[in-house]
Amino acid sequence: MLAVHPDYRDLGVGFKLKRAQWQMVRQQGIDLITWTYDPLQSRNANLNIARLGAVCSTYLRDFYGEMRDELNVGLPSDRFQVDWWVYSRRVNRRLSRRPRKPLTPADFFAADFPITHPPPPRFPFPPDPSPLLLLEIPADLAAVKAADPALALEWRMGTRSLFENLFAQGYLVTDFVYELGDPPHSYYVLTHGDSTL
Repeated sequence: MLAVHPDYRDLGVGFKLKRAQWQMVRQQGIDLITWTYDPLQSRNANLNIARLGAVCSTYLRDFYGEMRDELNVGLPSDRFQVDWWVYSRRVNRRLSRRPRKPLTPADFFAADFPITHPPPPRFPFPPDPSPLLLLEIPADLAAVKAADPALALEWRMGTRSLFENLFAQGYLVTDFVYELGDPPHSYYVLTHGDSTL
């Protein structure tokens, strides 16, 4: 488990720890590292998928059973199992001294890719197969839980169904983008097939 004390968040500490791990395991000849995280936690999605270059095609329902800590109480402990291919071009580009420029939702909106998000009807399944699509998650799950626990549960169950169905169709999570604003928006980027790996 990777955690950073609240006083030191948003300073890049988590990224630096994972980068140090990446350097160590490459010296050991390890090709693949896997771990889990809550797919509705935008901060973790940004680190694991966008910054570190992990990918995901595995959704684990209620993986840890009922959890009573402040972060997890009230929701099934669903998790993504991510794959971090430490020698891949994707990971090397994300962890290089000159990483790629972060993408924004506008980069995808301009290309008119399908977007799946909750305003009515909630959690619609993408109508037609697409090589790439965006799937919205809460920008701040803790705020949603505090304001409306039933809505947080709806997010969990609705996105669970979508991710499971998309993964079964051959999609995988390959990126994550965040849109500042009032309110902010967070989106997973899913790609059909493994051609982008």
